[in-house]
Amino acid sequence: MLTLLLLLSLAQFVIGSVLDPYLMGSSLNLSPVVILARLASWGSLWGIAGAFLALPITAMLVIVLSEFDGKLPIAILLSRDARLRRLRSTSRGAGDAAPDDQAW
Repeated sequence: MLTLLLLLSLAQFVIGSVLDPYLMGSSLNLSPVVILARLASWGSLWGIAGAFLALPITAMLVIVLSEFDGKLPIAILLSRDARLRRLRSTSRGAGDAAPDDQAW
């Protein structure tokens, strides 16, 4: 009975601390370490509601931070593989000009 308890506890630990953060991190492009840290911090701050909201809040935070050039390094640190899709493009081609750069 003790062996069964230890095996089930070990399985729960491995699934909850290794497998789940790895799978969530790959689908949300978040680092597994960031996932565990945010779950712990939001869970201790708001309890069960914080644990449920930790990942959506963190994913939104990465999206918002990736849109600002000065905050992009923070978003890269939070991401899993440093490949972020930005909603707006900051680079323009050589022939492209912004509307206020046009000479009249």
